[in-house]
Amino acid sequence: MRFRMLLFIGLFLSILTVQATDKHPSPAKSRTVTTERSQDMGLETDIYFEYAPISELTLFVGEELYLTHFLTPDAPLFDASFTSIGLNYAPHKNISFTAAYEFQYLYGNEYRHRVKLMIIPKVQMGDFTLSLRERFHMTYSMTDKTPEWLLRSRLKLDYSIPQQPLTPYVYVEMYNPLQSNPPCWYDMVGYGVGLDWSVDDHNILGIFYEFSHSVDSFYHLFGVVYVLGYYK
Repeated sequence: MRFRMLLFIGLFLSILTVQATDKHPSPAKSRTVTTERSQDMGLETDIYFEYAPISELTLFVGEELYLTHFLTPDAPLFDASFTSIGLNYAPHKNISFTAAYEFQYLYGNEYRHRVKLMIIPKVQMGDFTLSLRERFHMTYSMTDKTPEWLLRSRLKLDYSIPQQPLTPYVYVEMYNPLQSNPPCWYDMVGYGVGLDWSVDDHNILGIFYEFSHSVDSFYHLFGVVYVLGYYK
């Protein structure tokens, strides 16, 4: 697991280098792209309720709303809503496991079901926390009846400001399609920055910005997060 964290640190530094030297970084440099990349922007709003009956176990329900295509003429403003329910188990302070089910409604009356499994090891380094989230999910569309399999790997660095209820963070995430033909290591990279504010023992507010890119597109995502939690 430490090797994978080091691999992601190297990837993160390489992405920063590419941003400085190449206006259009690509996960597949050997490909020839003949069309101009599309670019769009959106807003994500997340609301979660969490309850921990014991310190190691947390149950949660959540709603995610997506307002996308701000830069696309005549595109619908409302794009999707995701409703989820799941549980998180943390047998040790340095590792946790999550399982969740998500029902998705997409604009145009498309419905999808998603199952998510996650493992998150982390290392504490003073006021810093380095974590690696491996997230596997299967999405089943009610329209085309075809399941999609995806592995998302995210490296995240949090900083807990001493004597302050604020936690800024940065992250980089790779999207690995498990059904791609021919196989590829990843087809999209997203990296972002955010800030969490622990208002009190039960309320957390957060904001974030993420920039993601694939071979033929760029996307800017701004997000707002609210978590209401009751913990043992």
